[in-house]
Parts: sequence; structure tokens; C-alpha cells
Amino acid sequence: MHHNPPIRVSAVVLIDGDGRIALVRKHHTRFFIFPGGKPELGEDGVTAAVREVHEELGVSLDPAALKHLGDYNTPAANEAGTELFSQVYQARLPAGRPVTAQAEIAELIWVKLNNVELSTATELAPLSAMILEEMARLSS
Repeated sequence: MHHNPPIRVSAVVLIDGDGRIALVRKHHTRFFIFPGGKPELGEDGVTAAVREVHEELGVSLDPAALKHLGDYNTPAANEAGTELFSQVYQARLPAGRPVTAQAEIAELIWVKLNNVELSTATELAPLSAMILEEMARLSS
């Protein structure tokens, strides 16, 4: 049961040239999530996704290159009793672009589908687990 108002976010499944997917963990949390965050006033999902990836990873994405994967409702990983409404996009990392965890990001990892290895103190957020599982199923 959800007790708090839902949180709306844009999330980006960022894929590098080797087919690996970026996952991030914010400071003082144990859940790995896709880069992204809450839209600012007046922002649509794509605009928020592009801004958040730039703020969190220093990567500038072309809004026209984002592919909408869908809208998802899941429990929020870092806020108990809260539902998360996520607009999820996929983007390819532009070749040669450096990626650096910054702002509220404590850790950045790159994972392969069907081979997600996390330290014992961390876990995948519900949205991340669902999307990675869906992508693995579609790729097999």
C-alpha cells in the first residue's frame, strides 16, 4: 500500500559501444537505478531525461536520439510507501564521450544483460530489475 503521493521521473537506459548499460547509485542509498530524475516545472519526459543525464554523468544526449521504452509504475526504491511513475528512454552513449559520476551520484557501474554483479551491500531498484529482465528476455 502506498501512503505518499507518487513520484514522477524520467529514466535513461544508457548503452555504451560494448552493449553495457549504465546504473548509478545516489549518495546514502543502496539501490542501483538508471540515470535520470524528477522533471522540473514545465519539463516533459525527454527534456528531464537529457538534463538529468547531463547533470549526473556529464553526458550530453540528443533529445531526438532517445527512444521511449514505455511508462512504468513500480515501488520507489529509496522512499518507502511511495509509488514511482517512470518514463523510461533508451539512448546510445555517443562514441568517445567520457562518463563521470557527479552531482548526487556516488557510484556508476556498467553491466551486461544477464550478468549484473553488485556488491553485497547494494541491490537493483525495482524499476531497474524489471527493465533489465524485460530487455534480456527480448534479446534472447
